Amino acid sequence: MKGSGKMGEKLFQGEYVSSDRLLYTASEFAKNNLIYLQEIGSLKAQKTHISKRQNLSSFLFFYVKEGSGYLDYEGKLYEIEAGDCVFINCQKSYSHRTSNNLWRLEWIHFNGENVLPIYMKYVDRGGQPVFRPEELGIPKEIWKKINDVAHSADYIRDIRINEYLSALMTFLMSFSWNPEAKRSDPNTKSLYDVKEYIDTHYSEKISLDMLSDLFLKNKYSLSRSFKEQFGTSIINYLLVVRITHAKQLLRFTDMTVEEVGAACGITPLYYFSRIFKQIEGVSPLEFKAGWK
Repeated sequence: MKGSGKMGEKLFQGEYVSSDRLLYTASEFAKNNLIYLQEIGSLKAQKTHISKRQNLSSFLFFYVKEGSGYLDYEGKLYEIEAGDCVFINCQKSYSHRTSNNLWRLEWIHFNGENVLPIYMKYVDRGGQPVFRPEELGIPKEIWKKINDVAHSADYIRDIRINEYLSALMTFLMSFSWNPEAKRSDPNTKSLYDVKEYIDTHYSEKISLDMLSDLFLKNKYSLSRSFKEQFGTSIINYLLVVRITHAKQLLRFTDMTVEEVGAACGITPLYYFSRIFKQIEGVSPLEFKAGWK
């Protein structure tokens, strides 16, 4: 399962940049089954310069440690400062350049069969090419772990790299559809109020029309905004909340299946059983028996 990472190690001191990078060759197993590393490195700009690329079968993540610069991606120019993170699909044309305040970057190029769907979900949920976390502690720690294991002789390093790249994807997705910073926005705050209402009133009769009246929002606008913010429809979120509570009652109480359905707001019994099996793949009775 080893890659041939150390063979691609390169220190580069040039006119425009000073860089330390590792070109990593993942195993065939990793390429076919895991999120795998292609390149990892750091650089310090020596002069202002521009890098242009396109049609790379790769995804790029980097963060700015010092200085500032610009990213040109999908026809939009982004200003980037120390503390900012970038996540882009390198199949698309892009360029980046340092400003006169010469930057220092740490980057990761990676890929995998499931990365494109994750990236598309990131974009669908509102993720931006450039975002700014409160601090760089998490991506710095992930970068260091990947860099350390990629340089090691660990015989399961591709598995470890997959673990750390998965952690990176989790970090990135947290800035696509549930960033805490957006709670201050009045429109976004109202969506959290809707979500919290569902979380606490799931056992009651809830409809899109009722939520629209309760929160004084057009139901079509409310439905669209909720899905954009949380990545799922209001009705689907309500069902998931109800089924989650139903599973708790089935496992940890002596309530009948019919009583559980009623307690979670899904009646009559045949409908509860159908919805439960549709989501869980087994009937409520089979689920209950499986956990005895």
